[in-house]
Amino acid sequence: MNALPSRRFLYLLAAASLLFLLSGWAAAAVDLVLLLGFVADALWAPVVTLGIERRAPQRISLGATARDALVLENRGTMTARVRVTDDLPEILARQGAEVLEAVIPPGREERVEWQVRADRRGDAEYGDVHVRVLGPLGLAWRQRRAYRADPLRVLPGVLEVRRYRLLGLHNRLREAGFRAIRQRGEGGSFESLREYVRGDDPRIIDWKATAHRSKLIVRQYEAERRQNVVLLVDAGRLMTEKVGDRERIDYALTAALLLADVASVHGDLVGLLVFADRVQQYIPPSRSSISTLAEALGAVHARIAEPNYPAAFTYLAKQLRRRSLLVAFTDIIDAQASSALVAHLGKAAARHLPIVVALRNPDLEATAQLAARTPADVYRRAAAEELLQARAAALAQMQRSGVLVADSRPTDAVPDVVNRYLEVKRRGLL
Repeated sequence: MNALPSRRFLYLLAAASLLFLLSGWAAAAVDLVLLLGFVADALWAPVVTLGIERRAPQRISLGATARDALVLENRGTMTARVRVTDDLPEILARQGAEVLEAVIPPGREERVEWQVRADRRGDAEYGDVHVRVLGPLGLAWRQRRAYRADPLRVLPGVLEVRRYRLLGLHNRLREAGFRAIRQRGEGGSFESLREYVRGDDPRIIDWKATAHRSKLIVRQYEAERRQNVVLLVDAGRLMTEKVGDRERIDYALTAALLLADVASVHGDLVGLLVFADRVQQYIPPSRSSISTLAEALGAVHARIAEPNYPAAFTYLAKQLRRRSLLVAFTDIIDAQASSALVAHLGKAAARHLPIVVALRNPDLEATAQLAARTPADVYRRAAAEELLQARAAALAQMQRSGVLVADSRPTDAVPDVVNRYLEVKRRGLL
């Protein structure tokens, strides 16, 4: 029997100890009565007739809050006063009290819930439920553990996708720092007519509409639709570094998911390639739902391994025949360490249009600005400056090879990559 004394029992036991000042036999008799009452109360506690059901979300977006709820059903004949808590996985943080109390009449249900926040991405399980039921005399808590293992996955970027969708991908992206995608010129599909403005290409003048309105009218086009956009996610060593409380790969996955959502809205087919020292996952370009991509990205974890760029690009070349926009989320150290990436991106540029989203290391940049108060500070600052200069040289080499580069802080990766995509669509580069 797993029983614990209540506060009432401890108070009565303390009061009974004062009887030892008067009579040892009387005090012992009272203590025995209290002990028997404690045992009887524990046996009567209706814990064995308490039903427990967890109602918690199995999918939560990184950084979002959710409700971890338990439904307790009193199947006994006595009112049950309970205290309850449950074991949360490390990727969730409870907000508020750890233990909740409820009073449940016979035949009734009571719902208790906690606010939890998803602090880390990945797969985990909600753990066991711990319940204490107070006996009818109020002397003993009967404790019970309900063994549970309910699955949970924390997904990347879903919260941000919803937030930007509320802004309106067509009409209000500019308010979030994004530029418009509308194409004014040749190519793409006809969208509308508008009045000619200085600088417009004469080839887009609609002469029939001009004659009808007695002023120059031009045709306005939207960018071509149904193009391939392939997201290349580096899950190697450099992406395990933390920026704040998140790994750099979390920022990359968030930006990748939002880019996939924007591309899908504009009719493009989205694919995914995840790699480290080997190819981990591949989804060919298709009209996959954002939930499908979020599930795929939710299972991605960066590894302490050097990325194998030759293997990744060789695999992609075998799978991808049509000209596509390749968006690689990675980081650059220097020209020598990233020579394989530079070489394969330059080779891919002959057939596809590559964009590299190079996620900066804010700690490295801060070290390069470090005040040199000690000799150690001088050495650290010099080393950081050397790495940053080499990194800049590697990015410049990529640009000379025809690769578009978005050199972004992790926190700015979302607007930077979407702006690059919109620029590609607007200029018809693909």
